This record gives sequence, C-alpha cells and structure tokens, in this order.
Amino acid sequence: MHHPRHALVMALAACAGTAASAQSASSSVTVYGLMDACLARADLGNSTNKAVNSGCLYGSRLGFRGTEDLGDGHRAYFVLESGFTIDSGALAQGGRIFGRKALLGLAGPWGGVDVGRDYAPAFYLIQPVDPMALGIGTATSTLWSGSPSSTAARVDNAINYLTPRWGGVSARLQFAPGEQPAPAAARGRDVLGLNVLYQAGNTVAGLSHARVANAADSAEDRATTVALRQNFGRFSLAAIVQSGSWQGSRDVGTPASASSIFSRSYRSYLVGGSLRVGDVGSINTSLKRYDDRTGGNFDITQWSIAYVHSLSKRTDLYAGYSQLDNRNGSSYAVSDATGAYTTVDAGARTSLLATGIKHSF
Repeated sequence: MHHPRHALVMALAACAGTAASAQSASSSVTVYGLMDACLARADLGNSTNKAVNSGCLYGSRLGFRGTEDLGDGHRAYFVLESGFTIDSGALAQGGRIFGRKALLGLAGPWGGVDVGRDYAPAFYLIQPVDPMALGIGTATSTLWSGSPSSTAARVDNAINYLTPRWGGVSARLQFAPGEQPAPAAARGRDVLGLNVLYQAGNTVAGLSHARVANAADSAEDRATTVALRQNFGRFSLAAIVQSGSWQGSRDVGTPASASSIFSRSYRSYLVGGSLRVGDVGSINTSLKRYDDRTGGNFDITQWSIAYVHSLSKRTDLYAGYSQLDNRNGSSYAVSDATGAYTTVDAGARTSLLATGIKHSF
C-alpha cells in the first residue's frame, strides 16, 4: 500500500504526464501554477509578528485544467487546483489536495453547468473590482465572499450554472446542499448565490446576492453586494458596497463579535484605484469602512497601498502596507491573500508591512 503522500505525488505526476501528451485538435490538458513568497511584519498592538510567509499578494497554487470538444459547440471541461505554502511546503485550505478548486462540467451555446468545489458568485464580483487584487489589505477581510465560514472562502457541493454572455452581460447561479443527514434539518447549511456581471471595454460592474442557512434551517446569513470598476487609461477607480445580515451565525444575545467580522447587521464600503507607473509598475490603493450596526458598534477603518513591479510577464516584485484602526474595543486583524494576522489587542491599531516575489507558470 502506498503512503498517502506517495499517492499524491503519483497522482500529480500522472496528471503532468497527461498534460504533456494530451494535446490534440479535440482535447487538451494544461498544467499551470503560481508561487508567491514574502517577508511580513504585522503589528498587533502590544506584540509584533515577523515571518517568512507564503502568498502575501497571491495564494501559491498548482493547477490542472482541461477541455474536450464534443462537437456542435459543446465541450466537457475540468479544473483541479491545489493550494500550498511556499514557506513550509504544506497543503493549504486545511490540507485538502485540491482545496482551491475542483470542478467538472459541460458547456455549450446555452451556457455551462459544473459541479464541485468553487467560489461563491459574490467572489466573482469582488475579485475583479478590488484594487488590491485580494492581496495585502484584501477586500474580503471586510466584504463577505458569500461562502460558509467553514470552507475558506469557497463552497463545497456546488452546482453552478453560467449563462452565455450577451453584450458583456453574464450571470452565475449557484446552489449547494448542506447534505445534513436525518434527523438534522434537510435544508440546513444550504448555500444559494447569484451574480449579474457586466464586463466590456474599460468597465466591470455587477450585483450579487448570497444566502447561507444555519444548521437548523431557522435563519440565514445573507448579503447583497454592488461593485464597479472603471478604467480611464493609466488609472482606474473602484467602489464596492455590501449590505449584510448574519442572522444564521449570530443570535439576538450576541449579535456581533469583537474579533470575528460580520455581525447580525452591517454595512461595508470600499473605494480605491490603481495607477500605472511607467511600463512596468503599478500603485494600488484602497480605503475601507466596516460599519457594525448592532449595539456593539465594532467598526473599523482600513487603508492599504501596494506597489507591484513587473520583471517579466511571469515574475513580479511587490511591497505593500495596510493599516486597520479598531473601534469600540474591536480586535479585527489585517489580512493578506492567504490569511489574517492574529491575535490583535482590543482596540488596537494593527498594520501589515510586506514585500515579496510572485512567479507564475
């Protein structure tokens, strides 16, 4: 019997071998990936965290995607994407082999249907609009991605329908059953999501809605998000507004948490933009305001800035800074592409300074 790690190596090697040989007029398999290594210093109030980390700008990954032409405009496709950490070589997303994404589907003139582990529709709206590209000072630290809190910004058991694009407009529908066995509530932990996205020319704009039921199916977390990004040539402007109500995860007695963001009622706002510097540089910045609308009033204000310098089409150097001001005893943490820097002192001004290198292949 093979050791599990040996089995994983053999599986990845088999996929790589397939990618090298499975190129034809009707089908193809592509191996791709990204590696990000960084040095980070996080000020948490009365303590400082200094570390060699993986993924301050992007999460490191190894992926396989393939497609087969079925004729008459139809195709079968798959995506398998594994997250890992550069600093230790360990698997990310809780140790899942393909924790970033695992999808199998069919597509045609009518759109596409796939099943597996995927991001929620709200993520596909937030990601292209966030000026920080979900890196240092990521938008998802104060804007909900629409996925259950236990799945690392992703949705298990997802069934997705993607419409064709009409004049730049497309929609994504998602349903994911909670799969709770009796006697638990049959519809408990179900996930529902929708986005409508416009992408044409220099404009990205859209609307999304997300709902996640609690285990008893007696209440749900929900949020509606509106986002816009407009490119004006060498610079772009972006704005995101989200109105949410986490009634499935919070109750009347404890409507908010001082350390875990998203309360029983909240509003979250982001404005920012990007500026191209010369032919190889980019300055990205954002300002965020999170408004806890419960009695705790655990609010935050956060600003972030990063510079990305391209050495080539595949390799970038970067440096960034993000500062988060906690209010009324809150202790929310500043985040980068792969996680939050905890544990923060109550009411502290916390910050993150990071520099690193990103290489894609």
